[in-house]
Amino acid sequence: MQVILAILIVMISLNGLKPFTVSNDPNWENSINIHDFNWPADAASMGYIPEHKTSFNFFNSIVDILPYNFTEPFEKCERIGFENGLVKSIHINPKLYLINLYKTSTENVIIKPDMFYKLGIFRCIKTKLTKIPENLDRLKHLKVLNLEDNLIETVQMDQLNGLDNLEKLFLSSNKIKHIYCDGPASLPSLTEMDLDKNRLQHFDVCNWNMPSLSHLNLQVNNLTHFAIHQFPTLQALRIYENPVNCAWTDSLKNTSIRLYSRTSCDEKSVGAFELDCPPTNHQLKQQISSVSDRMQKIEDLLQNLIAKIIEQQNVSNDIIEAMYRIEIERASNHRKKIP
Repeated sequence: MQVILAILIVMISLNGLKPFTVSNDPNWENSINIHDFNWPADAASMGYIPEHKTSFNFFNSIVDILPYNFTEPFEKCERIGFENGLVKSIHINPKLYLINLYKTSTENVIIKPDMFYKLGIFRCIKTKLTKIPENLDRLKHLKVLNLEDNLIETVQMDQLNGLDNLEKLFLSSNKIKHIYCDGPASLPSLTEMDLDKNRLQHFDVCNWNMPSLSHLNLQVNNLTHFAIHQFPTLQALRIYENPVNCAWTDSLKNTSIRLYSRTSCDEKSVGAFELDCPPTNHQLKQQISSVSDRMQKIEDLLQNLIAKIIEQQNVSNDIIEAMYRIEIERASNHRKKIP
């Protein structure tokens, strides 16, 4: 008979810390729960943790820096989570598919630029991140990125370039004031983006390329409008509790976008706005290049036409000259016949 909940009391550390306990997860056979683990104090006792599981959940752990090879003793480990406690810094392990950090006061997430990562889901929720982790673009297989309820103030969107498989991006309940790009930002697979409960006043999306985005959440910010037509597949927009421009919302009534807003628009919010983005420098260069190509083609056609006209004119002149000679010759022969 399988033991659903087997608790193993592990020996007390030499430094007098509370012993950690290990138990089977009652909801998932391949998962194990570890309570009150301390790193590196309990490193020597990790042999008490069953190594054949695929998911390891740590509760109320105390960790200063979690190394990327922390899960090496667990050969089948694919998922690891830390809930409550403290995990100040974490090195992303290349072989893991899922990492979950919740209420761990995490400040640093280290991603090495020279490693190949399998990570598909990364959650770092209600921690102390102040910025998007560096080298995030190395997580080529990432599908879900959840950094909700942190202390992030600025987001550089082109920092996410390379995440071609990212489908969901959650950045709500931060302190985001600015979202900007140093160049084009491309997330071709992104379908859902949450930026609600931030401090956004401007939302410049003109360098964004997100052809699959269908759901955008911007509620509880300070936005009046943005270039919504930059998202051609957008189906649902949540924008309640923003001082949105009334004329802007009116312009969306005949579109296929479902607008969710429990508050009326702000009639005091005035000023010009654009539904579409102006052409970028790159687009302008392409347009100029296209016009130049067309002008060159027209010029070539005109030159060919002129050449044909000249050729036809020369033929006409030759015909006229031949006819003139025939008439002169005919007149000359006629005079010779007169006695």
